[in-house]
Amino acid sequence: MTLDARELLNWRYGVCPIGAAAERFGPFAPVVDLWRGRIPDGRLLPGRGAFDVVDFKPWLGRIFIARVEREPFDLRFVLWGVTLSAWWGVDYTNKTLGSESNNPELWRLVELAYFQEMERAPFIGLSHGYLDQHDRSHIKVMGLDLPLGEGDRLEHVLSFHMRIELKQTPESLMPDCPIARYF
Repeated sequence: MTLDARELLNWRYGVCPIGAAAERFGPFAPVVDLWRGRIPDGRLLPGRGAFDVVDFKPWLGRIFIARVEREPFDLRFVLWGVTLSAWWGVDYTNKTLGSESNNPELWRLVELAYFQEMERAPFIGLSHGYLDQHDRSHIKVMGLDLPLGEGDRLEHVLSFHMRIELKQTPESLMPDCPIARYF
């Protein structure tokens, strides 16, 4: 991956340890706590079936669930919230990562690599960026990505989003969060 691809995409990604304390995730603390509470004993990840839509009532419209596809590796959105559709200007339900953006290949080079790393060694992910690849550069969002799996193999990603001010970052909104910059 080249620096040019990261800069053109205008998004940044961070990883946090699976065991990081929920309260360190600021506005996302309740969902991290809920996610962690659904991990079966002896497992690393909860399964998709461990949750009900009412669990996420405060976040409705701002959630996506993506199924991991393999050979080739990709993410296909099985749920794309209505608020996300309004922000992005497209409904990604049943579409693959970045397929509706101005430059789908950028997403393959950057964000897909981030999710491949999540498959290799699961983590709690944070991302933030501008929606300029969807002609909405005036909108900036931050997302929290939670891995879901059957056994301990990544099968889905459950992601929560919030709109943030243009100068805000995960570090400014969650100063105690143990974020390691991924790219």
